[in-house]
Amino acid sequence: MPVRTPSHVSHSTLNALLIASCFFVHRLSTRRACFLRHRVVVVVVIARRAAPRCGFAANKSTQTFVTALVSGLAVAGVEVRIELAIVGSPIQTYRGTSPSLKAFIIIRNRFRKIYNPRSYLVPPSKRIDPLPPGLLSWIPYILKLDSKLIITHNGLDAYVFVRFLYLMMEIFFPFWVVTWIILLPVDAANSDGTNVGLDKFTFGNVGLAQSPRYAAHLILAWLLTFWVWYLIRRELAVFVTLRQDFLISRDHAMLARSRTVLVTGVSREYLSEEAMTQFCNILPGGVKRVWIVRDLKELPDLYDRRRKACKKLESAEFKLLRTAAKMITAKNKKQRKESKKQSKLDEVEMSTKNEDGSIPDSIQELVPNHQRPKHKLGALGIFGEKVDTIEWARAEIATTTEQLEAGRAELYSSQGFETYPPQSAAFIQFNEQIAAHMFSQLLCHHTPLRMSAKWVEVDREDVIWRNLSVNPSNGTLRYAASWGATIGLIIVWSFPVAFVGSLSNVSALCISAPWLAWLCKIPVPLNGIIQGALPPVALAVLFILLPIILRIFARVEGIPLRSQIELSLMDRYFLILVIHGFLVVTLASGLVKAIPVISKNPGSAVTLLATQLPSASNFFLTYFCTTAIAAAAGGLLQIVTLAIFYLKLFLLGSTPRSVFSIRYHMSTTEWGTMFPATTLLTVIGLSYSIISPLITGFALFAFFLYWFLYKYLFSLVLDTPREAETGGLFYPKAITHIFVGLYIELVCLAGLFFLARDSRGKAICIPHGALTIVLIVFTALFQMTMKSGYDPLIANLPLSIAGKMAERQAVYDDVESSESPKMGGGEKGPREDEGMSYPPEPAMKRPEKQGTGVPAARVDREGTLPGEEHLDQRAFDPPATYEGYPTVWIPQDQAGYWRAELEASQAAGVDVSSEGAMMDEKGHVHVARAPPGEDWDPTQDV
Repeated sequence: MPVRTPSHVSHSTLNALLIASCFFVHRLSTRRACFLRHRVVVVVVIARRAAPRCGFAANKSTQTFVTALVSGLAVAGVEVRIELAIVGSPIQTYRGTSPSLKAFIIIRNRFRKIYNPRSYLVPPSKRIDPLPPGLLSWIPYILKLDSKLIITHNGLDAYVFVRFLYLMMEIFFPFWVVTWIILLPVDAANSDGTNVGLDKFTFGNVGLAQSPRYAAHLILAWLLTFWVWYLIRRELAVFVTLRQDFLISRDHAMLARSRTVLVTGVSREYLSEEAMTQFCNILPGGVKRVWIVRDLKELPDLYDRRRKACKKLESAEFKLLRTAAKMITAKNKKQRKESKKQSKLDEVEMSTKNEDGSIPDSIQELVPNHQRPKHKLGALGIFGEKVDTIEWARAEIATTTEQLEAGRAELYSSQGFETYPPQSAAFIQFNEQIAAHMFSQLLCHHTPLRMSAKWVEVDREDVIWRNLSVNPSNGTLRYAASWGATIGLIIVWSFPVAFVGSLSNVSALCISAPWLAWLCKIPVPLNGIIQGALPPVALAVLFILLPIILRIFARVEGIPLRSQIELSLMDRYFLILVIHGFLVVTLASGLVKAIPVISKNPGSAVTLLATQLPSASNFFLTYFCTTAIAAAAGGLLQIVTLAIFYLKLFLLGSTPRSVFSIRYHMSTTEWGTMFPATTLLTVIGLSYSIISPLITGFALFAFFLYWFLYKYLFSLVLDTPREAETGGLFYPKAITHIFVGLYIELVCLAGLFFLARDSRGKAICIPHGALTIVLIVFTALFQMTMKSGYDPLIANLPLSIAGKMAERQAVYDDVESSESPKMGGGEKGPREDEGMSYPPEPAMKRPEKQGTGVPAARVDREGTLPGEEHLDQRAFDPPATYEGYPTVWIPQDQAGYWRAELEASQAAGVDVSSEGAMMDEKGHVHVARAPPGEDWDPTQDV
């Protein structure tokens, strides 16, 4: 058989590989780098010449896959180059390692805040040892690190996410070994199939005369499904134990949230503290305190207006002082140049002098009025009257403060219940943790919907106060409307996603649609980018806005807790990802290939679909490569975080509060989007595991990279806020998503069995399809059994654990009584002698939240001393009713203009401070402590 000549496709694809490979070494100037460049060229040229003999890249699917792989490596390389360019580090510092490793090794030792914040920013009891300083010693360190330490340092949510990634490796490792050993030869070796390239290794490549081979697919489907069943049952049992131990642990059980229940739809007769206390006192231990939610009317809006005005004032004062500092620096520079021209040797000490030599008395004389901070009062800040921001903010703070104080006085007066009547919601804090869990499971009222919605483990920072006013009937309507809008969004989103899916088969589309024939004429490297790299990137862009929209839908539904919104988002986002990120793309990709033949011979539609649908997995092979490689590089190098760190601190400048947040707040994660994005990979891998077994190896590789990455991030970088902690409730939802992958896999496999035909056009795999349907039924029964058995144990603590809780509490009491001698007639709060150097957070001066980070200087991961929170009499009152006002924090500039600004704001009734904040001559702010009003340990390294 004559050897095929090299095709234009193979040469172009390998040329792209050559260009991308050289990208990583083209700037290295050492002899070793030059030698490496020579090697890369030689290897790729040899590959080009060998390609036609091996049949490599002669097929579009192979070309698309290789292009996507190269693109993923290129993205990682670009991130490395950008990272090193930002910090100005030479990449040849460590020879013999890849650019990504070199970049990480260089940068992580220079920026502890970004790469090792949990080694020093958190309290000593929550710290973890930093990564070893060696060249590659950090890799085995992370691999050997005990994942369960994440529970102590970062909470159960973070741990179960890492555990889920490890579970995926446990699932896909046997899948990979078995399917590659058995199914790859079954699909490709002498199978009489007509597919080439990567399509040879799919279910659709089994020839018409090789139908007995389908038995291998059926047997493996049953065996591998049983393996997944076993792992799911094991994980649910382990998770129940983990969650129960976490909830009754000392750190958690001592918190107010562990014994607090939020109930909505409360009937009128129980809308008083006395009535609700009497109603719930029958439970073990009785009630400690009740908070009845009130209709506060204008108070929340006034409170929010005042906070926004404070932020505007801080920002405007910073901009004004920065403008003055830059003007001083510019004048100073100009004056020095003039003095040099005049051969003056005396250094000009003060550049702010007027022409007569005097210094401007005020910043108003230095900064013209048109350069002062201004903004418009209309919508979006682009309409309405333009005002001076500083003057407006001072007046707004004074006005809202006066109105807010008047409202608070009325609230707590004898007429308060008439002016601000109670709403149908209450927070109930029990004396015993088991009582809270019992109450959440009780049928509380004889009227439908009354007191039926209850949430246990409620944190005050997690509450969405405006949603507490939603009554039960209104909540039902909101629920229907919210999910109706979600379904409508799914339908609308189908069109752009289908278009993206069709791009992965543009070579077939340009043949089937004459008006797209011009696509067949574009250069082949560009064609490979369009089919291989562009669809995954475009798909990611399409889904950027979805979480924002879906969170709005969940909030409109009336969900009262932010953590519950994240759980709701997980369901909605996963549904959209599966439909649009998987099913629509699969159908669009497979059908596009089949259109030309079906249009000429409609009778061949059934056979053709059975052949072409499995080949749609090529898109997801590229998807795994692109996301896994690029995400691992980006997550390890933290390029976005580093860029923001540099931009805000050194280029753009920020307010003192923002600078403190950047330096001392750790990044957090949003579980409602992170889990679905991960479980989507699970669904894709399971769905194609039998139909296109190549994907199992790539899935295993991707999950290993993610496991390694997030084990590092949650151990040393990321933090979970106390209010966002759900105790691992995302994990059982993620396990449910595994079932979705199993169902799609089995339904597709059953359909392909029913579509399979022999050379005479006869259906030959009806028994295979029937047995697969039986397996689907068994899987559904297994899921229902697991759900009915474990769901109640996941949601609440069982009564049988009460004895275990009592034993632990007795031990805690004995330890506390021996460690806490009485002082001044009182006892120390629990755990005050355990080396905690951070004082408890005052009830009236809680930190104002800025950004999305978590304050580093907390007593522990839960935020306060375990014995302090439940003693707070206002723990579950809305912040607008009592919370203290934040102090406006401005920096001290070197010219001293801050004094006049501080005095002017204080004269207007604004609480202002400049303590611990300095501005240099370039307008950059440096902080030496936490914002005024927040707790700060003076011994902490700043």
